[in-house]
Amino acid sequence: MSPLRRVAVFLMLAAAIFMAGQQAGLLAAPGAGGGISLGSGISLPSGPTTLSEGVVGLPVQPLPLFAKSGADRAIVARTYRALTRLDVGGAPGPDLASAWSVSEDALTWSFTIDPAAAWEDGTPVSAADAQLTIGLAGELGRDGGYWEALTVEVGESDGALIIRAPRPLANLPASLGTLPLLPAHLFSGSSAREIPQLDAAATPMGTGPFRVIGLSASAAALQRRSDLLAGDQRALGAVTTDTAASTVDAIALYFYATPEEALSAWSSNDLDALVGLDWGDATSAAATFGARVELGSTVFNGIAVNLRPGTVLRHPKLRLGLRALLAPSEITSAYGGREVVVPVSPLSWGWAEVPTPVRGSDYATKQFLAAKWKFKEGVWVDADKKAVALEILTLPAPAFPEDAAVANQAAAAWNAFGVPTAVVELDAATLMERLATGAFDLAVLNVDVGIDPDLYPLLGSAAVLSGGNIVGIQLNELDTLLNTARQPASLEDREKALAAVQRWCAANNYLLPIRFLARELLVAPRLTGVAPLLVQEPETHLRDVLSFRLAAQ
Repeated sequence: MSPLRRVAVFLMLAAAIFMAGQQAGLLAAPGAGGGISLGSGISLPSGPTTLSEGVVGLPVQPLPLFAKSGADRAIVARTYRALTRLDVGGAPGPDLASAWSVSEDALTWSFTIDPAAAWEDGTPVSAADAQLTIGLAGELGRDGGYWEALTVEVGESDGALIIRAPRPLANLPASLGTLPLLPAHLFSGSSAREIPQLDAAATPMGTGPFRVIGLSASAAALQRRSDLLAGDQRALGAVTTDTAASTVDAIALYFYATPEEALSAWSSNDLDALVGLDWGDATSAAATFGARVELGSTVFNGIAVNLRPGTVLRHPKLRLGLRALLAPSEITSAYGGREVVVPVSPLSWGWAEVPTPVRGSDYATKQFLAAKWKFKEGVWVDADKKAVALEILTLPAPAFPEDAAVANQAAAAWNAFGVPTAVVELDAATLMERLATGAFDLAVLNVDVGIDPDLYPLLGSAAVLSGGNIVGIQLNELDTLLNTARQPASLEDREKALAAVQRWCAANNYLLPIRFLARELLVAPRLTGVAPLLVQEPETHLRDVLSFRLAAQ
């Protein structure tokens, strides 16, 4: 796996499982003298300018890099800032860093810290904060070693930060937007193992537009700070058609141990929003009260085709035929998400429109015949007159029902068409071994392509050796497209480069796309201004809370 990019080919494992695995053994449990400070009987804000939001999950360590639960992430999302601020499509803009540039060789980035940015205790934000945080992220192995490969220096002038990379990283500004900073004046000199136990970690103390004024095991009270940065002021001043609507001055977060407890609270109509439910629960709850907002996910769900020499589906016409028989809408209607034809989210800044796939058995028949296959006695035989049979690998249905559903829908369609197809459920270790050795025909997979889409770890030639490119394709022409899309450039030029990659993907079908996974948010009628946005974790939708509006009751 490349140390410069979190490939995050989960092999049907969810993003949260992957991140937990990366940090296994490094995140110490809170103990005496450390951990979060949980009060009791705290007073929660209320009134026309207070957002009341429910979160599935209990607070454990609401600290950047160490957040473990939905509650932790919700608190961090509004009380800490990153160097950059991501817009709804994941494109980076200024936040703690007011400006940045990249050298001509695209290996050195220079950032300028906003002199107006300060921690809650009044300490100015400095380049040392970024240096500490990126170093800790590398120590923790975050994002597959991405941060460990960087060299971070404090510049000579005030607020100057220098980041050096061993190769051009177009996604660095966006990746920094997912990495809220820790205060160097509190944690400098401490290791990742030590930080959760320090007294300074007992209470959130950040740079964000909100501060924690009360925290218990069941709730948190957040108050908006008065020293907002320029981007915050723009969000507050956004035009709204509802002149009676109020901006959010305070947040009352309610924490629930189980989805059932959260749904019970939602049914009482006491919450403005609820996050952390799966698609089924969110859909059912929205049928009785409020509405469901499907946040954009960075996790692509599809079927990988083994394209190594001698495999059965190397002819592109065969893949066109198989794709024509798939029904992604059956999956999205049962499990949510957004149907796609390429591995880039429709909500991403980098998404490009490509031709819609042709569906149907007539088109599939035409493609199979063009590949010299023939239909005899109810089944298809290949060009060598051998009967064809396929296998789709997936993890066990009891634990991964959505992936099994993808495999079973495809198998049912292909069996009905005359291509005998078996679904083979394997444990994770066996599945990974089969994929690594190329001993498979097709496999259901989930891949986190990142908040800034990078498809090289999924399709690039070098990624065959690192384990990301499980389809096994190695083509210079494709590598050129993938590498061009990874080069630092203007957003317009990067959009063009990524569009070329997506056109290639749509035309060649190395992957049979199904959807991007769903991330769910329930909103009450009182809450407006909430729009779908691309998130890696659903609780981080609160990064946009200053643009929310609360209607008069």
